[in-house]
Amino acid sequence: MKTDGRQPLAAGVRAEFGALRGELREMAVARWELARLELQADLRSAKQLAIAWLAAVVMALTSLPLLLVCLADALNGCGQIARGGWLLIFGGVLWIAALGGGFFAWRRFRRRFVGLQETLEELREDLLWLREKRQ
Repeated sequence: MKTDGRQPLAAGVRAEFGALRGELREMAVARWELARLELQADLRSAKQLAIAWLAAVVMALTSLPLLLVCLADALNGCGQIARGGWLLIFGGVLWIAALGGGFFAWRRFRRRFVGLQETLEELREDLLWLREKRQ
């Protein structure tokens, strides 16, 4: 107790802890802000990379028919197949590759698709647990 005007022994320690707590709070807020800004910059950079890759893929895919036409022109008459025949062969190969790729992608999707299966199972278990708790 303060009978003679002196402060309690722990008052200085409390003040130090209060100041330390304030500094720690400021440090945590600053670290959080730094992390948030870095994540925003990284997301912006990743978005720019994705856009550049998408543009590159579109250019590569649109150039493929042009390259095949050039190849058909170069092979014109080779093996007694005219330019139109080569174009038909290349188009057929691309068509079959597209259908095969789509079919195998669909099969992989159907095999891996769970459709919230685990979440629904967890919800059923929670419902069962709540019913048991109620009784």
